[in-house]
Amino acid sequence: MSRCIVMSLVLIIGLGIGSIVPTAMSWWDNINRAYALNSISSETTSSMDTLANGASRRVTYHFGLEDGVLSVIEGTPGANGRVIVTGLNVQAWPKEMLDIAPKVEFYSFDEVQSFIDTVNEPLWRE
Repeated sequence: MSRCIVMSLVLIIGLGIGSIVPTAMSWWDNINRAYALNSISSETTSSMDTLANGASRRVTYHFGLEDGVLSVIEGTPGANGRVIVTGLNVQAWPKEMLDIAPKVEFYSFDEVQSFIDTVNEPLWRE
């Protein structure tokens, strides 16, 4: 056989294996995932539905600002709720952010942390 034919066969076989293996692996992963979903009992599913229906009441958070100290409070802005975190010194924050902070409603602690991180960025301090 000539060198050109051998290289062509190797290339064709390599491309065939290169396309078959990922397809087979994704197929295998889908079978395992489907088996895991089917193995959930109806009892677990009903308890999960109950939790989902009971969890429809979302807990919200807002900031409370008093004497330059920021607190994270449970509930909507303006409502007195349970204080979750307190003691963040915000005297270095821009006045615009201090005006906005008590009016913003957050749905998770990640959103609260994101707001604090955004305000603490050097861009706002210029």
